[in-house]
Amino acid sequence: MRKYLVLALALSACAPTVVTEYNGDSIRIQSVSSKPTAQAVAEAQRICGTQGLKAEYASTASHQSSLTYSHLFLCLTSTKPNLGLPRTVSRAPSYLESASTL
Repeated sequence: MRKYLVLALALSACAPTVVTEYNGDSIRIQSVSSKPTAQAVAEAQRICGTQGLKAEYASTASHQSSLTYSHLFLCLTSTKPNLGLPRTVSRAPSYLESASTL
């Protein structure tokens, strides 16, 4: 039994960041990090960008059974500074964001 638990933990640690829900207004991205990673933020921005919208971080829920976290992003026309991410999560502006003020 212990061998299966160790195997499950090892596999979940290697789990990629995946989009688990998308309804046009919001996106749920699952990852093994308790905070939104740069990869999760970039994927949310990419998906919202297909509609001409911007992704803003809303919340994170933990799934104790699978040791994963689900990050909720909203697709909005305008976002808060730093995309609404917690202060502990820093994000470099994309090229288009930094070039838009030139």
